[in-house]
Amino acid sequence: MKKILQYILISILFCACAKEETAILDFEASVDDISRIELRADHKTLLPNGEAKMEFYPFVYGKKNVMKYERNEEGEYISEMVEEEYLIPDDQLPKGCVKVYDQAGNEIKENVYSTITENPGTVLNFYAKAGAIESNRLAITVRNLPDESYDEIVVPVVFHMLLPPASAGPTYDISQEYMEKVLEEVNNIFNKRITTDPNGGNVKLTFKLAVYNPSGMKLQEAGKNVINLSASNIKYIEDESSSSSNLSTGYNKFIVRYKSTCIWNPQRYLNIWLTRFSTNTSEYGTYSYKMAAPTDIYSDYEATSIPGLSLTTKDEFTASDVVSCLDIGVLINYMTFLNPSVQGTNTFTLATVLGGYYGLMFTDQNQNDDWVDGDNDFCEDTYYFYSDYSSSVYKNTRLYREDAEGIYDWFTSFNVMDSYSRKNCVSVDQALRMRMVLERCPSRWAYKSEWAFTGK
Repeated sequence: MKKILQYILISILFCACAKEETAILDFEASVDDISRIELRADHKTLLPNGEAKMEFYPFVYGKKNVMKYERNEEGEYISEMVEEEYLIPDDQLPKGCVKVYDQAGNEIKENVYSTITENPGTVLNFYAKAGAIESNRLAITVRNLPDESYDEIVVPVVFHMLLPPASAGPTYDISQEYMEKVLEEVNNIFNKRITTDPNGGNVKLTFKLAVYNPSGMKLQEAGKNVINLSASNIKYIEDESSSSSNLSTGYNKFIVRYKSTCIWNPQRYLNIWLTRFSTNTSEYGTYSYKMAAPTDIYSDYEATSIPGLSLTTKDEFTASDVVSCLDIGVLINYMTFLNPSVQGTNTFTLATVLGGYYGLMFTDQNQNDDWVDGDNDFCEDTYYFYSDYSSSVYKNTRLYREDAEGIYDWFTSFNVMDSYSRKNCVSVDQALRMRMVLERCPSRWAYKSEWAFTGK
């Protein structure tokens, strides 16, 4: 028996050490395998300021024969060899075999182009080439440089933290340092500091934490107002909410009911309320944040002068005019504010909320299907898209139920009002729209007062 066991053990060891047959498959492709090249770019227009950059993306295709099986009328399977096109991955092609060129045949280094010499209105053509195969010609128009001679605007911000009692669940705290970090990101976005967007605009809009409260007393922590809620406050909020899982309605009613405590003079502060109204952190979910575009306009301007907004003439906007807290501020779930990364590729940024507050609209058809002359946000230099097809920063203008094989504009999303985006800028037209709102809507005039920074 012992010898039998030894024999079995030796057999197992021998099998384990036996040389395996290895098949090495060559997935490399050569230039000769290329049948077609499709060239895409970030956008169709480019600012000639040297900072804006246009990146090009060659998509390389080959053809291969594959066996196709289908049933005939008798239900029998028949086979046929057919030729199909396929996308060749970049890492399967020889390095540098596909290059991008301008219309004069000059190579575009690293597939990125910028200019300070081309005249506005000039149409530049680019193409990609590998061997004898050339792509489509892609036309890029050099646009006019915007007039950004307007003054810098500084908006004082107060974060109202509506803290539930410990008996109502976990509470939270947010440091001044964290609030400053969030505002720094917003300022970088609105002031075009962190983008190469070929159409990036500069709002010249800066947000700073308030230093003084409405009484002129210096705040212990800049920009922070803590409101401790009682159990009865929470019950009121729950009773006034539209549903047990969405308390934002109840918080809105609570804030308006207790204006003297929860609202600081909108002529001196931008009010941001942080609340625990849900644990849902999906950016475009119902529960993450609430904001609204302005509904007022100064009498020097026509009510229709800002397209897409329904505006009523009003020369002053005070706390007594507030019907909804969204008239003069934004409401954010503290979980979204503290954990923007939990939303994956569709990362949250406060710039999106404030963009909407200052009159910008979503570009995603899922969020905004109000179309005028083929545009859904009243900014010509932004693309529309349908996010169900575009869960990355690379998108096309295919809309709901349209043919997947159709021809669409492809673009790269940098915009804070796009879902699934780099979210590092606004466009030139969006910047001008925000400036229009800041100039004409009294409910957005907190920047006109120095009180929050001087206490007088």
